[in-house]
Amino acid sequence: MEGDRLYGLVEEYAAFGDHRTGSDVDHATAEWVARQLADRGLTVEVAPYGFDHWRVRGGVVVDGEPLEHLAVTGEWTGPVPYGPVLAMGYSVGHGGEQSFGAVAGAARASGCTSALLATEHPHGCLVAVNRAPGDETGFPVVLVPGREAARLEGTEGSRIEVDLAAEVVPGTTANVVATNGVEGMPLLLTTPMTGWFGCAGERGTGLAVLLELVERFADRPLLVLATTGHELLYEGVRRWVAERSLEVSAIVHVGADLATEAHGEGGVRALAMSRVAFCGRSTAAAGVGRALEPGGWAFREDPAAWLGEGEVWSGFEVPLLSLTGAGPWFHTREDTPAVSTSPQSLATVADALADAVVALDDAARG
Repeated sequence: MEGDRLYGLVEEYAAFGDHRTGSDVDHATAEWVARQLADRGLTVEVAPYGFDHWRVRGGVVVDGEPLEHLAVTGEWTGPVPYGPVLAMGYSVGHGGEQSFGAVAGAARASGCTSALLATEHPHGCLVAVNRAPGDETGFPVVLVPGREAARLEGTEGSRIEVDLAAEVVPGTTANVVATNGVEGMPLLLTTPMTGWFGCAGERGTGLAVLLELVERFADRPLLVLATTGHELLYEGVRRWVAERSLEVSAIVHVGADLATEAHGEGGVRALAMSRVAFCGRSTAAAGVGRALEPGGWAFREDPAAWLGEGEVWSGFEVPLLSLTGAGPWFHTREDTPAVSTSPQSLATVADALADAVVALDDAARG
């Protein structure tokens, strides 16, 4: 029953569409999250902020056929001049995005007027890459599915047309902040809301479980924060914490692919092994790790480096539990509820994480 309810939340979230920051889907999702929290008895604030919204129109055509694509950098006011277009392998996964600058730089150095980067994925999917807002070089870089690499790399006679126009316009988005009114130092529960596509496993599983934690810990003082701007290198959380003195008992960051599944031995789907839990500044770290074991995370105590929004939260001198991962459909359009998670995995993860939060927060409160 619990798993079915959580899976229904994932389906609702994914059904909104592509969760890109500043889009109509982003605004509708923030309202949905706000309603979910209000329905659970919290006092909710939708906190808007402005940002430079980089918007692209047009498309990529190969031999007269539209090509799936995602423009990620470049400033131009009309169609990209037709010329040499480079197709390069670009591996995106758990930490793989760090190579994007080098790949794009090599494309530019080759003398091309623009670059089509064919992203690597076991199923040939287009894989998105996070980028900072305003991080435009003037050199158009467009990602395309890896399955198109052979056709783009030199099939004689193929005509590639990159007919895109990009502009920077004022954009608006909003974080969602909520409290439950219980007296005392609050426990901060936080998760991102945005991403490139439907993000069922990447974002939806985390949102569903976070809402479950809100219900389970209704007797504890809670501060809940759902942020936007994840795909813009965590712009929303960076805005929220800027010059903020945060007074909380502990921080629980519910990051990417919380309850994402992958195929294991014999083709049976189970919780993905590419999921990691980081815990720092806590006297209860060992207990937190034991509590998380049924959820199948790799556990890292007092890591030298944090991933995702955990990088931002690690700057506060309070106990921190940050969970993240990269499932098989991470940053792809194919990340849907049916292929990414299940009621059983969601229930297992919710139970394990709830036990870990108890261990973390109880120790923090002494």
